[in-house]
Amino acid sequence: MKLTRILSLPFLPFKTYYYWRKAENAFFPGKYFAEYGFNIGFKLLRRGKISFKLLFNPVSIVRYFEFDFVNSNLNFENKQAILDISSPYLFGFYMCKNKDVSYTYINPDKRDLNNVQSLADKLDFRGNYNTACVDARSLTYAECTFDVVLSISVIEHVHNGDDSSVMKELWRVLKPGGELILTFPVKGVYEEEFRDDDIYKLDGVKREKGYFFQRIYDEENIIKRLLSSISDFEIIDKKIFGETSSDFYDEYKKRWIKNGYSETVKDAYYISKNFRYFNSISELKGIGVMGLTLKKVK
Repeated sequence: MKLTRILSLPFLPFKTYYYWRKAENAFFPGKYFAEYGFNIGFKLLRRGKISFKLLFNPVSIVRYFEFDFVNSNLNFENKQAILDISSPYLFGFYMCKNKDVSYTYINPDKRDLNNVQSLADKLDFRGNYNTACVDARSLTYAECTFDVVLSISVIEHVHNGDDSSVMKELWRVLKPGGELILTFPVKGVYEEEFRDDDIYKLDGVKREKGYFFQRIYDEENIIKRLLSSISDFEIIDKKIFGETSSDFYDEYKKRWIKNGYSETVKDAYYISKNFRYFNSISELKGIGVMGLTLKKVK
C-alpha cells in the first residue's frame, strides 16, 4: 500500500461520513445497497473480520445503477437457482439475506473467491449461498440448470476476445424461460482499455499497450460480440446510465488509481452529481454503463 494511502487511513471514516451525508438527500439509484454494505461492514467488524471495502466504499461509482438495475429485473420465486458470474460480492450477499434462493457465485480467481467465502461465512442468510472456483468460458454445469444467470460488470474484462464464448456458456446453462441479466460499459465508439498492471491476475500477457483490462462496447459490438452469440432471445429491459460531461470519469479514474479509498469514499456524492439516465448510447456525453435483460424464449 502506498504511503499516501496509509497516511490517509485515519481520516477515511470522517471523509466517508461527510460525503455520504452530502449525497444522502439526493436521488440516485441503488442507495439502499450502500446502506446494507455499511451495515454488514460494521457487523463483520464486531465479529472480528475487517473489510475496508464494506466500511468505506461498499458500492463503487456506477455499481449503484448496476445493482439497482439487476435487482429491479429479478422476479423472485422461492428456491430459484441463480448463477452469479463474478459480480461484486455485495449484490449476492444482499439477495441471500432477503430471498430464499439457491445462489451460486463463481470466480476463477481463488484468492478473491476465498475472501468472498470468508466474509459470507460470518453472515446470516435466508437463502443458500455457495461459491465455486469456475471459469465462465467453460462452465461445469449441465444445460438448462439455472433460472437466472447474472453478471455485473464482468464480461467486458474477459480477455482474448472470449466475451462471445462466455455469452454462449451463460446461455447454455440458462433454463428456457429464464433470464440473463448483464451490465457492461458503453460509449459512442468501441474502445479497448489496457493497464500497466494485470489487475485481475488472470491474463498474464503484457502487450505493447500493457495488460488487457476491459472493452467499452458501442451499439455495433453489443450485437456482434454479445447478442450474435446467442439465439431465441427477447430483450426484456435495457437501460443506460452515464456521466453528464465527457471528461469526469477519466479524471476520476486517475485520482482513484492514485489515491484509492481516499477518492472512492466520494462515490455516492459523485453519482448524485455527475451521472444520469440516457435513452441511447448515441446520447451519451462520455462513458456510460448498460443494463441488459434477455429472456431465453426456448
